[in-house]
Amino acid sequence: HEDPEVEALIQERVQQALAGASLPKPVPPLLKETFTPNCPVHGLMHLPAIIKVIVDTLNFQRMRNIKQLGICALVYPGATHNRFFHSIGTAFLAHELVKGLRLRQPELRITDRDALCATLAGLCHDLGHPCFSHMFEVFLHSLGKEMRKEAEQKANAAGLPAIPEEEEKLLRRYETWNHEEASVMLLHKMFEELRQPLEEAGLRVDAEGDDFACIGELIDPPKKALESLLERGELHDSWSTVVKGRPVGKAWLYEIVSNWRSGIDVDKFDYFRRDAQYLGIQRQFDHHRYMKGVKVLPDEGGVLTISPPEKDKDHLRENMMELRKMLHRAAYQHKTVKKLEIHTVDILKLMDKVVQVTGKNGRKMRMSEAAINLDPVAYPKLTDTFVESRLLDREDPALQLASDEFEQRVFRRHMMRLVADWDLPRQYETGRPFPIPAEEKVIAGLLQEYPEAATKLKTDIPLRPVTESELRCQVAKIHYGMGSKDPITRV
Repeated sequence: HEDPEVEALIQERVQQALAGASLPKPVPPLLKETFTPNCPVHGLMHLPAIIKVIVDTLNFQRMRNIKQLGICALVYPGATHNRFFHSIGTAFLAHELVKGLRLRQPELRITDRDALCATLAGLCHDLGHPCFSHMFEVFLHSLGKEMRKEAEQKANAAGLPAIPEEEEKLLRRYETWNHEEASVMLLHKMFEELRQPLEEAGLRVDAEGDDFACIGELIDPPKKALESLLERGELHDSWSTVVKGRPVGKAWLYEIVSNWRSGIDVDKFDYFRRDAQYLGIQRQFDHHRYMKGVKVLPDEGGVLTISPPEKDKDHLRENMMELRKMLHRAAYQHKTVKKLEIHTVDILKLMDKVVQVTGKNGRKMRMSEAAINLDPVAYPKLTDTFVESRLLDREDPALQLASDEFEQRVFRRHMMRLVADWDLPRQYETGRPFPIPAEEKVIAGLLQEYPEAATKLKTDIPLRPVTESELRCQVAKIHYGMGSKDPITRV
């Protein structure tokens, strides 16, 4: 039998020890990792409960109906994966990267709010993707070019020196539109709808930073302004003039989801691996090695940046960057994918003249208007399913021409032919960069050379006249993600 006095003494000492110990703070319910989807790429993922609150909204669920690789699925039938799961996978990698840094570098004083901002930015970074992903941007830019030609002709006919200012602004919106703006718009809409649970999870605005602004900036950072400050050596002192969500001491946070310095970020870690798997390309980049080896260190100007070990830089170039080039060559820039994209852009232009989408206050608008105006009601309706169902159900006689084109070009594969392709040098012999030709100039040059080149064939078959409308040109740029720059030198 135990001595009651000894037992009492033990209990007293235990209570004293517990009273003096600094017990960890209780984790808020919405930050507990209770959301556990199973992913074919990452396996079982553990994410905070607040993630499921966002996932279970209409604007997030719409991404189930947007294929990650758009038209690519018509050439690689297995590539039917969607933006929905890619976004969750990106959130998971952002969450894991910050967790690892928090354990390895407690001196960074990473807060729950910092971690949550990075995770939510990863989750919502593709919230604004429209139908057919990046191809819809091509459609709008092409529409903008056509509208500009018409506007210039009208201005010349009216004797005006230039296109009127208001019309010029509208044309620029078409020509420069990108899905990141739509992501931020839908993000703000989500902030309004889910303000209470987000604040319960810990998001707020105070002296430490503006969490809501931070998430938007992590998704779409002011890259050009930051690069300009970096080149001038003013990044540390002028950080707060362009970034509002976090002070310069947390600058490294802005390299997790959309890395403005080098392009090496968790968004690419997920889609490189996910795309390769569903395309059937047996090559992978080991992002685990990067995520477990990186540290946050000051750069030459004293600004904290995410830095891998020196020995891993060659690994990044030879594996991650080369995988990117391989995916572009084999899939994203595949000649049949590009043909189908051009045909689909033509079909979208036909649809845009007919299809009306109901937006805010019941206003009817074209698909392109819904995107350009970022209408919060009409724009989210623009999904792959929306477009394909309109073309396939043949319920609207006004869409007959677009439906016929879709059937002929996409299903029956009566496509344009590839008549020529060229590999252009990256630079002249002198070392000066070789300029990337404009697509219109390539076509104009081809039409100019065609009659003379055709006469050299010395054939009895009469020369077939070719018009500009029959020719299309695509300029494919295959690099490491930063044009002529080497991203590894920015790490």
